[in-house]
Amino acid sequence: MTTKSQTFEASMQRLEEIVHQLEDGSVPLSDALKLFQEGTGLVSGCNTMLDRAELEIVKLAKAPDGTLTEVPFAHEDA
Repeated sequence: MTTKSQTFEASMQRLEEIVHQLEDGSVPLSDALKLFQEGTGLVSGCNTMLDRAELEIVKLAKAPDGTLTEVPFAHEDA
C-alpha cells in the first residue's frame, strides 16, 4: 500500500513496525536500508497530512459583540 492511500493512523502504525524492526538489529543491511527509505516516505506523508489538517483547524472565539466567530488556528510556539 502506498503512503498516499494510507490513513495517518495506518502510516503511523507501519512506521512503528519499521522502527521496531530496525531497533531489533536482526534485519540485514540491505533490508534495513529499504525499511529506512519506506520509513522516511511515511514520515513525509504523515507530515503532509498533518499540515493539511492544521490548515483546516480553526478555533471558536467570542467577537466583541459576544457572538462566536471563527479564528484561524495559531501555533502555541508562534
